[in-house]
Amino acid sequence: MTKRLFRSFSFLMAGALLAVAGGVSAAQFQAPAALGPAPQPAPTAQGGMTIAAVVNEDIITLYDVQSRMSMVIATSGLENTADIQRRLLPQVIDVLIEERLKLQEATRLKIKTGEAEIRQQVEQIELRNNMPPGGFRTMLNEKGVDMNALYTQLEADISWGKVVRQSLQSEVTVSPEEVNVVLARARANQGKAEYLVAEIALPVTSTAQEPAMRDMAARLVQQVRGGTPFPALAQQFSQSPTAALGGDLGWIVRGELEPELDDALVRLEPNQVSDPVRTATGYHVLLMREKRTAGAPDSRMAVVTLNQIYLPTVGKRALPAARMTQLSDSISKLTSCEQMDKLGQELQTPGSGAIAPVFVGSLPPKVRDIVVDLQPGKTSPPIEVGGARLFLQVCMRRDDTGVPSGDQIMSNLENEKLQNVARQKLRDLRRQALIDIRL
Repeated sequence: MTKRLFRSFSFLMAGALLAVAGGVSAAQFQAPAALGPAPQPAPTAQGGMTIAAVVNEDIITLYDVQSRMSMVIATSGLENTADIQRRLLPQVIDVLIEERLKLQEATRLKIKTGEAEIRQQVEQIELRNNMPPGGFRTMLNEKGVDMNALYTQLEADISWGKVVRQSLQSEVTVSPEEVNVVLARARANQGKAEYLVAEIALPVTSTAQEPAMRDMAARLVQQVRGGTPFPALAQQFSQSPTAALGGDLGWIVRGELEPELDDALVRLEPNQVSDPVRTATGYHVLLMREKRTAGAPDSRMAVVTLNQIYLPTVGKRALPAARMTQLSDSISKLTSCEQMDKLGQELQTPGSGAIAPVFVGSLPPKVRDIVVDLQPGKTSPPIEVGGARLFLQVCMRRDDTGVPSGDQIMSNLENEKLQNVARQKLRDLRRQALIDIRL
């Protein structure tokens, strides 16, 4: 894992499918040549579904495994081959086991996650990927992926977030001295060469995991160099806390990473990906996105809170041309997020509403290019996205100054410590659980 502090904020994103090594060996599963559509549940002699694993009192079926495998392949751009499926199998099973543990802990604490929260997460995925409302479901359906695979993942991620905030937040404290150390380091780095980097981290915690993680790292490098988007692979496979951000480490200077990663980084040019790098913690793949001089403000690193209105242009909810023109004129005259939010609630169009704090640079290109210069109180021009016309208001903007504020550092440190506590809690739950893998 890296030594640096991640620039972390609250993002409404689909939880990463973490590639946790362990569980059964890939050689123990003979996958079909091409998974294709998720199969129907396979009946056992007792009439139930084939059991792939048991986690305490919960069952993971073979259908669950195959459905999640289909979703990983469909959303990551990986080839749907028997070899890929064999390599993914241990990671998919481990992810499903951890999701069951997260949901069980949420149930124990009487924490619930509603359908509305899951739908909101799906809407945010669609926005960030420039999809119309319902576009993500359509994409999964076209690829034969059971939508329940996504809903289960999102329910586990949302529920676990509540568990962490409710039961673990009190264990995290940050002292003023810790903040001052980080602030002094940031000021000392001004004027130095700085790199905008993304990572995929595959920890190795036992000798038995070494070959699988080495092969996985090599395969991911091959996929990136073959055209698969790095953020998609990072979201699916990286075990760094940055996985949910597509592996984004933000701007770093030499010395903030482990020595092996520093050495690999300085040899890369923008848009180049490294070969797999072995460190004391595991394998890493780095993507050099850009270079600059440290301390120079970057408009893409500004953090904004947005409100939006979606006006569908296709499908059953498509608005007539006259109504579209009328609404577009009215929306363009709005002067605050409060006004936009009120109108969005009146229209009740899917996708309308508030968006949690997000880096400008992480927005879809069409949206990013407008939001980067959009000031609070101004309504964006209409943005034509897939199947809809989008209008945005910036409710809050925190521009990048090149040096983080004390509050930002405090938030980052708290978030990093909370992530560490959450990972330890999940490890404890796993050690205490009765887990029976039957594949």
